[in-house]
Amino acid sequence: MNKIGVNKMLKNSFKLVVLLAIVVGIVGLQSCGKKEKVVVKSIEQIQKEQGVPVKTLEITTQDLKLDLKFLSTLEGIRQATVASMVGDKIEKFPYKLGSAVREGQIVCQFPTNNPALQFEQAKVSYENFSKTYERMKALLAGGETSQQNFDNIETQYLVAKRNYEALKQMLFVEAPISGLIVEKFAEEGNKVKSGDKLFTIAQMDRMKAIFWVNDEELQYIKQGLPVTIEKNNKTYNGRISEVALAQDQMRKAFKIIAEFPNPNRELKVGMTVEVKLDYYHNPNAIVIPRSAISVIAGKNYVYLADGDKAKAVEISIGKSVGENVEIINGLNVGDKLIYQGVSLIANGTKISVQN
Repeated sequence: MNKIGVNKMLKNSFKLVVLLAIVVGIVGLQSCGKKEKVVVKSIEQIQKEQGVPVKTLEITTQDLKLDLKFLSTLEGIRQATVASMVGDKIEKFPYKLGSAVREGQIVCQFPTNNPALQFEQAKVSYENFSKTYERMKALLAGGETSQQNFDNIETQYLVAKRNYEALKQMLFVEAPISGLIVEKFAEEGNKVKSGDKLFTIAQMDRMKAIFWVNDEELQYIKQGLPVTIEKNNKTYNGRISEVALAQDQMRKAFKIIAEFPNPNRELKVGMTVEVKLDYYHNPNAIVIPRSAISVIAGKNYVYLADGDKAKAVEISIGKSVGENVEIINGLNVGDKLIYQGVSLIANGTKISVQN
């Protein structure tokens, strides 16, 4: 082959390569164009043609009960803690935990020879003035002494009596109420300071729980309202017995007292309990997820599946139940509520239910 023939063949080969490159480029551009067209259709046209994918649930009713719970420590229906009024060693304290005592009965006794108190001197002074007072009262009745003399003796007698009784109360500690000794803070032979607790007496046939509520909670609490506590796998029923009319300024809360019968004394003083009260009950409540609600122009709406279209319905909201809400108007049993895909639809939007 001569030189001219070789050049001609190379030129034709080059043209063929260029032609192939152009064809490949055109095919590539057409492929890219087709891909872009498919992507646009997947996010716009498919929803328009086939509907926005949503999920629905059928509206039913349920028994809705709402309660409030408050921590409290149980006390006897009547309860008193007695503290020492002297600093000395306890001479007698014969009662054990659970012992029954009567009001006015001596429970604990301190020595009478405490030099700081001078109890014996006070006792002798009272006894002497008591005798003098009785004698002067007889003389006055017989006209043998003046009223002024009697009044002077009576004053001295009353002062001596008060001093003696005050010291006696300090040394011979009495039960302020009838009941059971439920706590002992000291034992016979212990030395205590003035102000130290000695014992607690409680009446346990009924128990009370004291708790505190804020302004919002107070609206649900009324005297006589049923309440419950659970202890040792048993439920105890009681009622609200007292509702404070004024707020405690230190706590910024209102004091509430609930009482519980305790005939078998199963509930004990000092037990920590959770007082529960049911403040709302709707046996036929419609409850839906809060996320299904849309706020439009300040009003609450939900969307229902109406065939293949979304239908906006205005609703009225009742009580909140965690992430759910009670609907008191606008929905009926059997309605198909759209609860997923809500943000992608409006009234009249074509939908595709994916349940």
